[in-house]
Amino acid sequence: MAPYGGIELGGTKCVCAVGDGSEDAWAVTVIPTTDPETTTDLALDWFREVESSSGSFVSLGVASFGPLDLEAGTIARETPKTAWRGWPLRSKFEDALGVPVRVDSDVNGAALAERSWGNAQGCSDLLYITVGTGIGVGAIVNGTVVHGRSHPEMGHMRIPQHPTDCQPGLPEQMWTGNCPFHGTCWEGLASGTARAQRSALWTQSGLEPPDPELLESEYIALGLVNLITAYRPQRIVVGGGVMHDLALLPRARYRTRELLDAGYFPEAGQIEELVVEPGLGDAAGVVGAILMGAELRPGYLQTRPVARLVGQIQAGLAKAGDR
Repeated sequence: MAPYGGIELGGTKCVCAVGDGSEDAWAVTVIPTTDPETTTDLALDWFREVESSSGSFVSLGVASFGPLDLEAGTIARETPKTAWRGWPLRSKFEDALGVPVRVDSDVNGAALAERSWGNAQGCSDLLYITVGTGIGVGAIVNGTVVHGRSHPEMGHMRIPQHPTDCQPGLPEQMWTGNCPFHGTCWEGLASGTARAQRSALWTQSGLEPPDPELLESEYIALGLVNLITAYRPQRIVVGGGVMHDLALLPRARYRTRELLDAGYFPEAGQIEELVVEPGLGDAAGVVGAILMGAELRPGYLQTRPVARLVGQIQAGLAKAGDR
């Protein structure tokens, strides 16, 4: 069977993969996310190389950073990545490869993958959160990926700022946050780029900074509380580069339990089962992209094992990180 293709387009790297559902017919590569022309051309070159050796694939899913214009299949003009504003993802790949292309957010793709093969199997209502370059949330409700006017943008919800998160030497003046649109939204306070900017600010001041782990676990917990109260999901999967700090998820769970009233929300007593790490690790995004492509040409892929694909993607990501 001809393979399905998938692309996870992230802020720093672009993961491309193809597979036909068997255990030994997967291919994967990782390229840097730079300007749109270069990144797209490198991805297309790789897919053409795979096609020349393995045959044409039948469809492609693109799980991308956002915001996205889902109807047009483009990067929205509101994205902080100015070079990518309006970039026509769907038409670029459809025209070049001659296959149908589905575009959705990277976190919606990851939610699909975790429901099919990861730590949310059997769940009809789940959230996938990535805490990395930005913060994004994908949602599946009653078995359906959530879209409204567009995909969810829960990374930009407002949460209370911790009193120690102030300007260096000015405890009465709160830090302004990192988000270019909303300042101190969830992403502006707790994303990897927000953490790096806050750290640089305090380093430059020469003063003792607030505890970064306390701030991060507090902000993740506050976001989790908002999402639990709004969605009441069966499972919340939390991934992304920031969560590679293995101590962070237990701290965030503990604080989430404190913030929820167990007498009102039984989730407070089930937090370890409710809030989990990704079963597919960093491979969830591109595995979800392949699933998105497969849904354009329904077949048997959703029932196939993916251990080899996940292993190859994780090895590719590790190799890319060593460069």
